[in-house]
Amino acid sequence: MGAGTRRARLTVALAAVLGAAGSLTGASAQGTAWPAELAFSRPEVVGGGVFVLQRSGRVRLLSARGLSPSWSPDGRRLAYAAPAAGGMADVYVSDADGKNRSWLTRTPRAAEATPRWSPDGRRLVVERGGRLFVIRADRRGEHFLANGRDPSWSQKRSRIAFVGPGDELYIVQPSGHGRRRLTTTPTAVESQPAWSPDGRRIAYAALEGESTDLYVLDVASSKVVRLTQDVNAEASPAWGPGGRTITFVGDRQGGPVWSVPATGGTAVPLGGPQWVDVPAWRPRVSLERSPDLDQRPPTDLSFQRTRSGNFLLGFTSASDNVGIGPLSIVASRPSRAVPTMRAAQRVRMIGGGAKTYPEVGALRYTIAPPHQHWHLMDFQRYELRRVSDHRLVVADRKSGFCLADHWAQVAGRIPGKPRHAVFHGNCKQLEPDALAVEQGTSVGYTDRYPAYFHGQHLDVTRVRAGTYVLVHRSNGEMPLRELRYENNAASVLVRFSWPRGRGHQPAIRVLRVCADSEWCGPTAR
Repeated sequence: MGAGTRRARLTVALAAVLGAAGSLTGASAQGTAWPAELAFSRPEVVGGGVFVLQRSGRVRLLSARGLSPSWSPDGRRLAYAAPAAGGMADVYVSDADGKNRSWLTRTPRAAEATPRWSPDGRRLVVERGGRLFVIRADRRGEHFLANGRDPSWSQKRSRIAFVGPGDELYIVQPSGHGRRRLTTTPTAVESQPAWSPDGRRIAYAALEGESTDLYVLDVASSKVVRLTQDVNAEASPAWGPGGRTITFVGDRQGGPVWSVPATGGTAVPLGGPQWVDVPAWRPRVSLERSPDLDQRPPTDLSFQRTRSGNFLLGFTSASDNVGIGPLSIVASRPSRAVPTMRAAQRVRMIGGGAKTYPEVGALRYTIAPPHQHWHLMDFQRYELRRVSDHRLVVADRKSGFCLADHWAQVAGRIPGKPRHAVFHGNCKQLEPDALAVEQGTSVGYTDRYPAYFHGQHLDVTRVRAGTYVLVHRSNGEMPLRELRYENNAASVLVRFSWPRGRGHQPAIRVLRVCADSEWCGPTAR
């Protein structure tokens, strides 16, 4: 039997499981006590949709047409696939309550499915037309991983399991290296791998003959434990809170959601609403009060001519902290002989205390009279990109930012904003011999630099007339820990020209403002 035929049989079998589970009454979700919140989707045949089943048993709709939800490692966000304007499914993210919904991908020629988070929340793996890709949470790039489907990213050992050639289980490193086949079962079609919380075992479903059952594989020893062996069909395994049980969807009376010990044993019904597919338990919500840098679009565009005759495009750049905690940077160096300080990020914790993330960047003492103090390098970057293919035309030489609360404030009411400024220092101004610096941005405050002020410009002397996208981005390589990353870039679509020739000042006109994306062309993503 060919792989395509076996996979078609698996599709039919899993559809039968969900169809039967949807027809069962099961235990009522309302009034049932659950060990944690459970995100789930419903099959496309009944309209799809991503839902959150709360511990009280109340079901809340998150996305009307979403599929295959996945919790972020901090338990605060959900990723899922949903149809875009053209009909093909793209990847979306939102907060657990459905707020701050945004797209991560735009692939009009291929449908995407099964987004799964990396352990640090800065990347995801996604299936696209039988191929797997690792994408960045800030939308900035991706790389091909492997041919396959049904990816699952281990939250402890940073390995990705998936179903590959021959419908067997494989694991691979996020870089694409170290691919290894885990199973060799030519008569079975394996699917839906799910890593245990400790990253040592994988639960999965397998169709062999006419039966779909659940198994657990120990990755190190290759030992397999069969969890179910009956006439009923099971699908969508998910590890329960604590890693001692496996939750699954079954077509037996009493479900549709069931739980079985991860070491084998008797399955017990949990009940749940009808048409449950792809259940995912919410991990414990992180106590970290992370910042969230929301980049503003460029403003105040103008030109200056240098003494050497070059033309500079100046602009104001600003990023707001709209997170649930401050962006706090502490930096130091061992002696004055070392020109830069190593920066660490101190993340406040709910209930008190802080967690420190080392090596998040570098500080350098910058001299640009009258502006002389210690800058966090690469905090923001500026780019002029060609609109036709998004190719980089000019990049900035920005020297960094001094983070503080006295530059500007976010308009409107921002939850968690302190009554008074906290970071009111000046980054050790006129102290080049300093050995340590603290700087930061409180919730509800803005880091803002005006046009031409210490690097707020691009040299456009050699830029041809045409249409371009001017991009501003914060935390470009994501060394800083944030609540969200997809709002780190903003842009404007501009028409650039030389109305009086190359020897005279150019002209620029803003055609469109894209407040939440670096993609601002005529067919913006």
